[in-house]
Amino acid sequence: MFEKIAKGTSMLRTDARTCGTVYLIEEGGKRLLVDSGDGKVGGIDFAPDVCILTHGHADHTMGVKPSWPLVLLHPAEFAFGGPFIKIPKNARPNPMTPLQFGSHNLEFFHTPGHTDGSVCILDKANGLLFSGDTAFAGGARGRTDLGGSEEKMAESLKLVERISYKLLCPGHGELEEKK
Repeated sequence: MFEKIAKGTSMLRTDARTCGTVYLIEEGGKRLLVDSGDGKVGGIDFAPDVCILTHGHADHTMGVKPSWPLVLLHPAEFAFGGPFIKIPKNARPNPMTPLQFGSHNLEFFHTPGHTDGSVCILDKANGLLFSGDTAFAGGARGRTDLGGSEEKMAESLKLVERISYKLLCPGHGELEEKK
């Protein structure tokens, strides 16, 4: 079941196996998902108008259904050869330009390191940063041993520190208010 975390925004925790989180932005009868889970989680019984994937690992992408109309993934992820990458057939390259979804102005940041095409998404209206597997609560960072890069991760974490947000919404684990 989705749990409200901010105006128009909810989260759905997946099972203990992956400890993943899917985020839902709803406004005006439209729905946008940030990540889709691994396809084994209940609660997503609708086709979102937009699904933005933070990267291509299966625990974030396998919930995408072929009928979903718009699935966006960073262009670098289509060529990334790391393990556990599962690109949905209906995924399209994310143009990485701001996306207005109702009153939510979403800005994209390319944050390679976990994978080549990892992204963070800033919801300026609510001050939410959807960080995928780049940054986690408590200062933890995404792993780089699945084809990622320590050097790129270090640069991406510096970028994340410069982003003005109120609440970190990672792909796994707890939410965290920015200090």
